[in-house]
Amino acid sequence: MLCSLRPCRGLSQLLSLRHTGSLRYCSQEMAHEQPGTGTSAVAIAFGSNMGDSVANIQAAIRQLPTLGIQVVRQSCLYESAPAYVTDQPTFVNGALAALTPLQPLELLDALKTVEAASGRDFAGQRFGPRPLDLDIIFYGNQDVQHDRLSIPHPRWQERDFVKAPLLDLFTPEEDLSHSPWQGLAEKLAAVRKKWRPSQGGEVMSAPDLQPFIPLPNLPNWAWQRRTWIMGILNATPDSFSDGGQVKGVQGAVEHACMMVKQGADIVDVGGQSTRPGATRLTTAEEVQRVVPVIRAMRETEALQKVPISIDTFDAEVACQAVAAGAHMVNDVSGGLMDPHMHAQVAQLNVPYILMHMRGDPSTMQSMTQYTDTCLEVGQEMQVQAQAAMGAGIEPWRIILDPGVGFAKTGRGNLEVMCGLQHIRSQLKGCLQGMPMLLGPSRKGFLGHLTGRTNAVDRDYATAAAAAMCISHGANIIRAHNVAAVKDAAAVADALHSTSHAMQQRRCMPDQTED
Repeated sequence: MLCSLRPCRGLSQLLSLRHTGSLRYCSQEMAHEQPGTGTSAVAIAFGSNMGDSVANIQAAIRQLPTLGIQVVRQSCLYESAPAYVTDQPTFVNGALAALTPLQPLELLDALKTVEAASGRDFAGQRFGPRPLDLDIIFYGNQDVQHDRLSIPHPRWQERDFVKAPLLDLFTPEEDLSHSPWQGLAEKLAAVRKKWRPSQGGEVMSAPDLQPFIPLPNLPNWAWQRRTWIMGILNATPDSFSDGGQVKGVQGAVEHACMMVKQGADIVDVGGQSTRPGATRLTTAEEVQRVVPVIRAMRETEALQKVPISIDTFDAEVACQAVAAGAHMVNDVSGGLMDPHMHAQVAQLNVPYILMHMRGDPSTMQSMTQYTDTCLEVGQEMQVQAQAAMGAGIEPWRIILDPGVGFAKTGRGNLEVMCGLQHIRSQLKGCLQGMPMLLGPSRKGFLGHLTGRTNAVDRDYATAAAAAMCISHGANIIRAHNVAAVKDAAAVADALHSTSHAMQQRRCMPDQTED
């Protein structure tokens, strides 16, 4: 995304794309939007630092349509240091774009109604703690001066925690030249100019602002700090690489503990093999494999702070796994194999890893023809992500996986790994900057490249592939051999940070005097 404690690998090229140029590409949801006469496009910033901030924001956004405010886009969620009054908890911030027939003062009254419903004390300290803050930043391209309201918001230019979310809402390629979006587009163009400093061409840093994904019963996941490693725990006898090697629930827990000790940040538990040609289990069979393992992991002290992912494309398995203690859902089908998955994840209110795949494990290798692999993968991921958001999954809960090894040829897998920026460029809004997960671990195409016929002999190749993925913008690597990939990620991160610092020095203006 735009701001982090360290620059986001692979997004440096994308940042220049996102913060320059005009808005040209027409988004699907707006292309079909038929606003009524008098409808205006508005940008609203939100924030909270009291109680369950994420829940406060979710409740507010759900209430807006009942007041005549149609939410079209949401930004990522950001955690920011408090401004003005610094002796208070950190804030959760974001922004949304909406359509409304309400006039500016009517819109203000509606937002105050939502703030009041959250329990906000309007007589409290100015800039102090609050359960909810909703500010009108832009109302089309109108300037409003009233004793109750100023638009544009008078302090937006000094607030990174407003500017960064605003820039998440639309990518520069999207066409906002038509009514009612044109006026808002002009204002967002001004934000882009403010975000870019006058010299050097680099995006502004904001060390007190970082995007995050909320995890149930765990601290917010500030995913941009470094590369994260997802350890693979297969509770299945027919996985292509290590099927049947983990014996029983206790063996699974011990393997999870070993991976965490080696550096796994997340443990991904799966009971359904997704190797080419795999037979689909019944829901009951899959539940029996994974739920006891997840429950035992949640009862293990060494794993209490470790996020657990459930690797499934079955909505009911996802539901029971989360009830047992899983923190996120990893769906290799992106919702294509179970029509109830998106709605189920929305109800579960957990992060959703949406992977690109065509067909199913029994047919996917017959569906590997692409004219432009990265273009089509990105476009197809956008379609599924749009469906997920339409079912109620917020964009800031979506992690994207382009599906290395799924409905791709060997050449196609290499193109995906090297073309993550091209894939990202097909995504809209804040999806373009959400974390990207890749799983090249021990895949067959690595065996073809190296001549290693046994999957377990491909760990060196996996480490090389992981480093390459990271250099092109991957944020999370899914791996069997955690120790090897952890080392590769540490080196790739260090190289990226060094390269970024060198580029910054080259872009700095010459300060020497004549």
